[in-house]
Amino acid sequence: MVRVTIFAACLMFAPIFTSGAMAQAAPVNPVSQEPFYAELIAKAQTLKATTEGFAATPRLSLLTDPAFEAYGREIAELTELNLKAHYDLKARGTDNDLKCVLMGVALDLPIRFEGIRVATTEQDLKDALEDMAFLLEDNVDVIRTPATVDSGLDCVIEFGQSE
Repeated sequence: MVRVTIFAACLMFAPIFTSGAMAQAAPVNPVSQEPFYAELIAKAQTLKATTEGFAATPRLSLLTDPAFEAYGREIAELTELNLKAHYDLKARGTDNDLKCVLMGVALDLPIRFEGIRVATTEQDLKDALEDMAFLLEDNVDVIRTPATVDSGLDCVIEFGQSE
């Protein structure tokens, strides 16, 4: 009976073990291959790595370090790139969902940065840095992932007339 149970368990998990070898590369959004969007992705990935480094050993002294000032400038530059991407997609008249998500990321980056800047404990700092790292990961993923359907998301409804 034990052998049958082990055999059944092996059969049940067999697809998990073999699927990795047979898995094909995930499709990529063609826009992510364009130089501007590739730069945006690279910048977000670099900032994510920096953020994760800060989060690994969160110290409040980071907030007065010149490296943190440089980090803040990089976050501001990424915010501008996301806005530029939003306006680029708007001008093209394509990919409404990505256009709106990029606007949302651009609005959220300064808020997340402020959350880091005002942290008063190392745990608060770690949590705020982790939140920023997740946002930066999302920034990369939404550009790389091809849209499957257009949800019809309307940026005006989502963010107001300032789009």
